[in-house]
Amino acid sequence: MPASLLELKKKITSVTQTGKITEAMRMVSASKLNQTEKHDKQYSVYNDHVRQTVSRLMSSTLVTYLDGRHRAINEANIAKLDYSQVFGEGITSDLIQARDHVKSTGYLVVTGDRGLVGAYNSNAIKGVMGLLQDSAVEHKSAKVLAVGSIGGAFFKKNNVNVVYEKDGISDVPSYEEVLPIVSTAIKMYLNGIYDELYVCYTHHINSLSRAFRVEKMLPIADLDIGLPEAKAHENLDYEVSPDPETVLDSLLPQYARSTIYGAILDAKTAEHASSMTAMQSATDNAKDLVSHLTTKLNRARQAEITTEITEIIGGANALE
Repeated sequence: MPASLLELKKKITSVTQTGKITEAMRMVSASKLNQTEKHDKQYSVYNDHVRQTVSRLMSSTLVTYLDGRHRAINEANIAKLDYSQVFGEGITSDLIQARDHVKSTGYLVVTGDRGLVGAYNSNAIKGVMGLLQDSAVEHKSAKVLAVGSIGGAFFKKNNVNVVYEKDGISDVPSYEEVLPIVSTAIKMYLNGIYDELYVCYTHHINSLSRAFRVEKMLPIADLDIGLPEAKAHENLDYEVSPDPETVLDSLLPQYARSTIYGAILDAKTAEHASSMTAMQSATDNAKDLVSHLTTKLNRARQAEITTEITEIIGGANALE
């Protein structure tokens, strides 16, 4: 058999095997995606309930505080409040009170530990680099907490100040596994390593769509403790033991931790979706290439047969 035909057969065999591997990887990613989507939905429900509970406690405490001082409940008063006067000196006011002068910003960046996930890692890194440039323009120092070896290696290579690095997160991470990461991020904030913390990650929309997202996690700013919420709880009585401040000191850090964990879980879901899409594309490309090579092989075989027939006919004619 001519060398060209042997080479084409080898290529077809190689590409076919590669297609089988990428298809297997797609199926694995799809299985992991189903698991993380299920965890993400369940945890979102839990996180929403914690947020509502915290918001109700803070709103009721806020109403009591303002009424006790005969101050009108309005947006201006709420915006100017020193929360340490309402909730006392402690972790509750530390986690929700914005600092007067923001000199340093922390970015907890979630990337993956491997490639073959399409543009998942590159889009997240590109988005964070834009944020770092903005911080430099505003003369704020930026500190990165890298979750994922791809992002950690990139930022260190580009001389970004990486104050924390963690890789090897499970494909379906549990809360217990991620707890050291979120606890460290909160502790750094409370210790003044940075004055605000943003979590930067890829948000999972659906199996085909993802979007880079930046969420401010600290100080906590997404609680419903504005004027409408305060008025909604104005005439409601709450039975809290031992007291709202003690409960909030325990519940608010839990809410902060669960919010960061939810972002990491969302990012993992997006990673699996991106991997599944990339492997599906690779499998389709392998099938197209096999089809092209098979057509090329058939044409080469037909040309070889035609040549042999022509040679036979020519030889027969020469004998006549």
